[in-house]
Amino acid sequence: MSELIKRNERNLVIAMVRLQIKAGIVLAFLTLIMAGTFLVNPTTASDFQPAHDNAPNIWDWGYTGRPNASEAFAVWANVTVHEAGLGIVNVTINISGPNVTVNDLMTFNGSFYEADIEAFPNPGEFRLHVSAIDLNNNSRDGRIVFITIEEDGGPTVDPLLTLPVVVSTSILIAVVVMVFALMYDRRQIELAGQIEPAEGTIEPDLET
Repeated sequence: MSELIKRNERNLVIAMVRLQIKAGIVLAFLTLIMAGTFLVNPTTASDFQPAHDNAPNIWDWGYTGRPNASEAFAVWANVTVHEAGLGIVNVTINISGPNVTVNDLMTFNGSFYEADIEAFPNPGEFRLHVSAIDLNNNSRDGRIVFITIEEDGGPTVDPLLTLPVVVSTSILIAVVVMVFALMYDRRQIELAGQIEPAEGTIEPDLET
């Protein structure tokens, strides 16, 4: 009987270790998914250019919205005057593409320069960049960003919209897998507990 108890305890310990390993793998998988979520930032141009002259500094610029889905969007820019220069005259968003030419002045809101842009009217590749001019007529152009609208008119995949769906679906699948794993291991332990005592009661009868 003591041997049977030890065997059941050993099976229980093995089952618990197995569950801990599975839970650790699932947690590591979820951690990687969440880390990828925080690292994604597809609408930033990361545009800082060190100033080797007195031209304005374009630290960063980007857009919010879905221009690649033929929707209106907004452009923002972090622009400051060079320490050796004078004030900013204007900041402009420049867009060129099929049937589109935009050179719109951006409005300063106290922190950033902003502008609202209408939806692109047709498919094609569109080129965007921000430019700034100061009172000394020093100018600087920001990094170029390209936005493409496909001609087939199919739905455009936006990472900002699809990523939360992928993450939540992955978490749900991981939880379901963990629940089934727990149920399976518990069932195995119950079956082992039902079979082994029966074998233990038969052995003494055979010896007698």
